[in-house]
Amino acid sequence: MKNTKLFIRNIVFLPLLIAALVMSLTPWTAWAEIKELRIGIGVDADTLNPQEQTTTLIQNMCDLIYDNFFFQDPEGKLHPRLATKYEVSKDGLTYTIYLRKDAKFSDGTNFDADAVKLTWDRILDPKMRVPLRFAVGMVKECVKIDDYTVQLKLKYAFAPLGPTLSLTLVSPISPAALKKYGEEVRQHPVGAGPYILKEWVKGDRIVMIRNENYWGKKPTVAKITWKIVPEAATREAMLRAGQIDVCYKPLPSNVASLKADSSITVEMPLDTRTIFMGLNCQKGVTTNKLVRQAFNYAVDKKLIVKKILFGTAVPMDGPVSPKVFGHFKMDKQYNYNPEKAKDLLKKANFDFSKVIHMRTPNGRYLFDKQISEAIQAYLQAIGVKVELRTYDWPTYVAGLLKPIDKSELEVFLLGWGPLILDADMGLYGQFTCEVNPPKGLGAAFYCNAEYDKIMKASREEQDQKKRLALLKQASEFVWEDCPWMWLHVEKFVIAYKSKIKGMVVTPTEKFYPTYVTEK
Repeated sequence: MKNTKLFIRNIVFLPLLIAALVMSLTPWTAWAEIKELRIGIGVDADTLNPQEQTTTLIQNMCDLIYDNFFFQDPEGKLHPRLATKYEVSKDGLTYTIYLRKDAKFSDGTNFDADAVKLTWDRILDPKMRVPLRFAVGMVKECVKIDDYTVQLKLKYAFAPLGPTLSLTLVSPISPAALKKYGEEVRQHPVGAGPYILKEWVKGDRIVMIRNENYWGKKPTVAKITWKIVPEAATREAMLRAGQIDVCYKPLPSNVASLKADSSITVEMPLDTRTIFMGLNCQKGVTTNKLVRQAFNYAVDKKLIVKKILFGTAVPMDGPVSPKVFGHFKMDKQYNYNPEKAKDLLKKANFDFSKVIHMRTPNGRYLFDKQISEAIQAYLQAIGVKVELRTYDWPTYVAGLLKPIDKSELEVFLLGWGPLILDADMGLYGQFTCEVNPPKGLGAAFYCNAEYDKIMKASREEQDQKKRLALLKQASEFVWEDCPWMWLHVEKFVIAYKSKIKGMVVTPTEKFYPTYVTEK
């Protein structure tokens, strides 16, 4: 059985290796090298340490600097990168990972089992800040077998560990860089990826240049400049004027006009990212489930998608995106019903004299502030007093990470985008007790031992049908409890010059310009 699994994995990889060989034989003149690709983005990086990541866009940058063990394509298939393959023991408790022998870190030092083990030791060290540690919390230790082989020893079998190996979280850092910079490596990243950090001017730009010693095919883009432009409208104007080549997340209201421009290509695949209003389950009026349900009925999510987002999202019909394995449309739907909302508040003995403090970022998600303003109006329409406060993204994130005794969160807009196409990263990563701040990013502080038991069983279950049944049970459980106002699933909107060909855009809200060409 074990050999059969390996055979299947290698069959998946074989066409990709053949394609890479064909591409390597293609004359260089067939590729139009791009000297500089300018990308307009809305936020600066907080850290370029892959283990410290919380933001998809910055993880996207890290992938280009560090590379990944595997790449998960838009269809969910795994492609070998820094690892060539993996094997799973019969009991599911040992993963043997075979490393690429021809890769080096961009500082010239060896990429090998010692570097990989050091990375995993850091990830598993409870003293280290690793916000997404829950994703690999089942790993007990990393053991070096030889110079290019490691084994991950698991505390319990974990069905989606294969895709998890594609995460930025586990990308290895050069041991020499760690020795030289210590934790300031977050400002001086050194990896084994196709690009090297050349310049980082805070609040203005991040510049990467091609790693000429990259193990893989030579990138067709010599230089990538990430230009930080907080206002989406300004990014769009810069794209039209030729000042940038790629516009990250243009305004939803302008997507139609961008599509109508023959000089611009717009891509907008349905994303894994869910947008929600977190409802604090351990503090304030939202500790009452009836209140949380009432708030869900009070908001017209379909109208928000239509009128504010101009169709660049779809209303949530379950607690995770339809793009992931384990998504189920729930039988019960919180359709707009203000009268039912009022009735539930009466049953909850809601104190209408209290002021609810709502928080929102501005510019992190599609029309996030406008959506929050609409929700504020919907709640006020059923008699709830709401004060809305807007924060810049770094300040907002700092507030999300405070423990419950210091948290000021009541109702807050946030997005969560699983980075593998599996419901576990949503259902486990946001709603289990383990991920409550400051250990994780489950800022609604939802914690239910019965729910955790279901999710633990789903992680250990190797039979896909049985696992799906458990994920459905968990979805129904948390959907009823409403730790969120279930809003919508975003489409990942990215616009770029139509002469650019070969852009890889994924439903995990990442895009890869490494091998784009210019016609």
